[in-house]
Amino acid sequence: MQLPHNPVNTQNQTVSTSLAHLADAPRGQRLQAVLVCACGSLQIAARGMCPRCLARQHHDREYFGGHRETVLRRDKWTCQGCFYRPAQEDRDWIVVHHRVPGNSQPALMISLCTACHAIVERLHVLDVWLPTQLVILWREQHPDAEYQLPLPFDPLEQSAAGIAPFNPGVVELDLALR
Repeated sequence: MQLPHNPVNTQNQTVSTSLAHLADAPRGQRLQAVLVCACGSLQIAARGMCPRCLARQHHDREYFGGHRETVLRRDKWTCQGCFYRPAQEDRDWIVVHHRVPGNSQPALMISLCTACHAIVERLHVLDVWLPTQLVILWREQHPDAEYQLPLPFDPLEQSAAGIAPFNPGVVELDLALR
């Protein structure tokens, strides 16, 4: 049996008649129909979100000024250090890095995979070859640390950095912006 698809207004809610029978409980009481989080989870904690999405939204507002998703969309969910782009279900591997700690302007934040983020944040001495964009990000985080850039083997070769693909979106920051 198919019911006509006419919306019915009950207590400032518009419920289509094809789904209205799902909201009726025994003895005429009203029940909430199935509610799903944007991520697809059926476990709703508050504000129509599952606990994971609710915690992520709080973390975004607290630590990124509400700009985390903006930065991830701008960078197309791609690591700007190694250009890794995960599948939809693995997007937790892409994080947002503050180029200037504590400053949550979208222009001063960049998307990195967890491996590149760990290199930029935790590597104490730069003695291995890294792509130029990661060297720039590493030097921003460790301005006084020692580093040894690789030298070309061929004296006629202009630079070792010319071999790796360079991300023009990662440029050295002007000290006036800090």
